[in-house]
Amino acid sequence: MQTFCDSTSENSLINALENLDNENRLVTTPWSRIVRGLGLGQYPMNFSKTISGWIQDAFDELKEKTEYKNSYVNFSSRLCDLIYLLVKPNQILRDSDRQIYIFDVLSLINNEPDPYHKIMQYSITIDALAKLNINLFDLMENFIDLPDLLFKNINAIKSSSIENENSGKHGNYEKLSAYTSIFFALASCDKKDVAVSYGKDYIDDALKTLENIPSPFLRGRGGSMLFCAISLLGYSKVLFSNGRDYITEMLDYLDDTDLININPSFPQEMTPDFIKIYPLLTLLNAIAATRHYEALNYKQDRILQVNVILEALTPIERTHMGLYYVMALYNLGLIVKEEKNVNKLINELIHTATNIDPSDNYFLTGIANSYVIETSIILGKKNLITEDLVKTLVNSFLSMNKNFDDEINRPYPIAYALTILGEAGHIDKLFTPSVHYGNKSAISWMINNLVQIGDNTDNKLYMFNNALINLMLRMRGKDFPVLDVYKKFSFKPNENDILTIKI
Repeated sequence: MQTFCDSTSENSLINALENLDNENRLVTTPWSRIVRGLGLGQYPMNFSKTISGWIQDAFDELKEKTEYKNSYVNFSSRLCDLIYLLVKPNQILRDSDRQIYIFDVLSLINNEPDPYHKIMQYSITIDALAKLNINLFDLMENFIDLPDLLFKNINAIKSSSIENENSGKHGNYEKLSAYTSIFFALASCDKKDVAVSYGKDYIDDALKTLENIPSPFLRGRGGSMLFCAISLLGYSKVLFSNGRDYITEMLDYLDDTDLININPSFPQEMTPDFIKIYPLLTLLNAIAATRHYEALNYKQDRILQVNVILEALTPIERTHMGLYYVMALYNLGLIVKEEKNVNKLINELIHTATNIDPSDNYFLTGIANSYVIETSIILGKKNLITEDLVKTLVNSFLSMNKNFDDEINRPYPIAYALTILGEAGHIDKLFTPSVHYGNKSAISWMINNLVQIGDNTDNKLYMFNNALINLMLRMRGKDFPVLDVYKKFSFKPNENDILTIKI
């Protein structure tokens, strides 16, 4: 099976990174793609009847398990059916039939009662169709005012509505994430002006949400992706002009993490250094995306700062952060300078991954190996990924039952594994039956053993759906061109950066 790293002719870190396109560089990590639904379908591969069949079988099992009552499963399944018809070779789909399928997907989205989930579904659909040469904004122009619908739903998202272990720390985090998703979707369809039309500056509205996200971790991580989306739209200089600098303001807020003392809770205990480095690394990537390189030396050397914190992390925490670190360095143009450290890091990550049991818990160990495998193949170090490492990951879900949290959240790590092993060329190991899973595949076994399946009680099941959408969309191959917005984007300063917004 074709994978995104197959074109790397030698085991060279720099050569491998140069194979990445701008979407790969902006939306690299599985957190952005699988948790937030951004940038699905990266690393196109040839259509596979076998893989498409596995995906459709998985959705059939999911719908039966959820008794056809889970709205996100139903939406994801219908969207994948549409993608399948659009990417299948020699499939003839009349315009009228194509429109019917699209309207069916939109009907399911419009029946979603939760405004944030509705925005996620719309943004995923808009981006997926754009990658298949269908501009949903243009298609729907004579039927509905799609931008107005999207922004009205964003306004309907209530503050601090997320109910989990971090309740009360989110503030407008969901609203910020929704703006980010829509801005990426607008960029995919070359509709950047929509963000500042209708007599309203939605970019300014999005930036205002930052002030009501009390946790530095959540504000920094979410805000960084918002900054990337704004830059992709072409409005990066809005972030550091007109008397304000949102980038350095964010650095100040992150520097005060200990003083503010509103730290997120994690399924497993994480060190204070992990809480500091995660948003800082995402912000460094945003500095690269916005081309605001002066911020790298704001009050201190920020590269030196992350190097010190990275070294202080526990080995398993570094497995989560290695990919963020590498991509920030590369996007900032500093990878050659730090190449020795990066090569040392990847060897340490592989050593750590081979000495942990992913089944110990669904988060800290559960997604560690997926992160390490992704980091390895992006860096052209695929030779370090052993069969034992892959087998350990694939077999881990059966015994990921140390407590109830691990059982109900099992779709989270399997979604990461599905995404990463698909890119590494090992997707068959999750979909083919094995004795280990009682002659079922790991995927079928997981679906059969889902604990919570209803709307708003499915915990991380939506992530698994996103991983299936991602895999189906990848099978569009090379017949569909890279989106114009990513072709034109540059991590180097350019004259096209828009300084001010005129409404």
